[in-house]
Amino acid sequence: MGEAVYDYIIVGAGSAGCVLANRLTEDPNCRVLLLEAGGESDSPLVRTPALYGSLQDSAFDWGDRTPPQANLNGRRVFLPQGRALGGSSAINYMIYIRGNRSDYDGWAAAGAQGWSYEDVLPYFRKSEGNRDFSDRFHGVDGPLAVSSHKPGLLVERYFAGGNEIGLPFNPDFNGETQEGCGPLQATLADGARCSAADAFLAPARHRKNLTTLTHACATRLRFDGRRAVGVDYVRLGSAETARAESEVILSAGALRSPLLLMLSGIGPKAELDRQGIDVRVHLPGVGKNLQDHLHTRVRCAITQPLTFGGLDETQKAAARRQYEKDRSGALASNFLEAGAFVRLREASPELQLFFLAQLAADYPEAGPTNRHGLTFTAYVNRPRSRGSVSLLSADPLDRLSVDFNYLADPDDLRLAIEGVQCSLQLLHAKAFDDIRGEEIAPGVAARSTAEIEAFVRRTASTTWHPAGTCKMGDDDMAVVDSQLRVQGVTGLRIIDASVMPTIVSGNTNAPVIMIAEKAADMIRSQSAGAP
Repeated sequence: MGEAVYDYIIVGAGSAGCVLANRLTEDPNCRVLLLEAGGESDSPLVRTPALYGSLQDSAFDWGDRTPPQANLNGRRVFLPQGRALGGSSAINYMIYIRGNRSDYDGWAAAGAQGWSYEDVLPYFRKSEGNRDFSDRFHGVDGPLAVSSHKPGLLVERYFAGGNEIGLPFNPDFNGETQEGCGPLQATLADGARCSAADAFLAPARHRKNLTTLTHACATRLRFDGRRAVGVDYVRLGSAETARAESEVILSAGALRSPLLLMLSGIGPKAELDRQGIDVRVHLPGVGKNLQDHLHTRVRCAITQPLTFGGLDETQKAAARRQYEKDRSGALASNFLEAGAFVRLREASPELQLFFLAQLAADYPEAGPTNRHGLTFTAYVNRPRSRGSVSLLSADPLDRLSVDFNYLADPDDLRLAIEGVQCSLQLLHAKAFDDIRGEEIAPGVAARSTAEIEAFVRRTASTTWHPAGTCKMGDDDMAVVDSQLRVQGVTGLRIIDASVMPTIVSGNTNAPVIMIAEKAADMIRSQSAGAP
């Protein structure tokens, strides 16, 4: 049987891949193959906002781990990454944050032409179906549902605490300004998760010109000389190949897009030589420049029954029945309904804070989660530490090495400590005086800089925002140009978080969707013969 032939092959049905599959197949003459290593994402666990914790280390997750992190007491960090239709948008915390204007202006200034804030804003608006805001910053007709929670008593206390410590109230972190304390919007539609698969892929799957294959793990790219012409993949134990007449598009994410390049002979020569892989193009930036948001969590018990985690089993069962009936109640929330952006010394906020109306279960310090409590989280918006993604072998089905090199830059540690101090200020604001119980972590005895530093090294962990490993730009370490075309070859683009030259100041899902929206226009413009 001959190879199946398409115009475009998209590797990865995560946030970017779902957008591209939808937008490219709007042209009925454009044949698209979408390959996804995972399966469907139609489980109640995915759809129910409050159950995201159960998706980690599940069938919907790659289950990655880092090597021991030298600056985190040698700990290996658990790194959830989505493996299902929708990718990480099917397992994430659903927070909708775009980043700061200066992030994109910085990209443009560093050589990513056409990616300034004013350039990308129309694509944020295009994707967005906002239920609460309608102005020059927001779209209301896009497929991605974005909405706010109605603030509850705990969130109102958080706002009051922010005001006490000098954080101005900000109703919209994606609007005119980012700084301040306010509500977090989320990709929720009528009490259910709205993943990229829900928003973009589902409406397109009936199109005859779109073929979607699940459980299809790409293993290598096919080339004719320097032109990418296809993809080898394994599906349900069978090795198969598909051919692309126009382009191959990697949307496998910041970890697996560089992996597939290296397996196909594109990357740092020394690393490819070490694995016995023939070098097609020496691109030293492939897999380098890895960035992530490292967060540290402050936890405290509360003395009143105001959180879901502390309910007894009868009450939790009633909440489940209520959600199943009409998608309302506690399970319709992601419990991350408020946050803040804090500016310390720079022109734009250096810290992002989150308020979780639960005791998170991530670390030993959390203690039992079946009690009422709160979690205050902080991370450094623009970390300076850089890590790398590398091959463990030439076997495409082997694990990969993901070394973030967290806290290698001392400025990241300084800001992480200041983030914990901000969280402690909020926790101990007067607004929480009448409900504050035992401070579980770091504990009231830990207040010196050295003690908080030790707490950061002992407990800090990923916010699951890997980015930057196939950076866009025009310098020697750039992997793609401003059109997201891979340097040194033709017919190959990368469209996902790996192309970010620097990580954005905020959650990465909304920016990845924007990148794909803009890239789809680039591809369609090129295919139409525009200059």
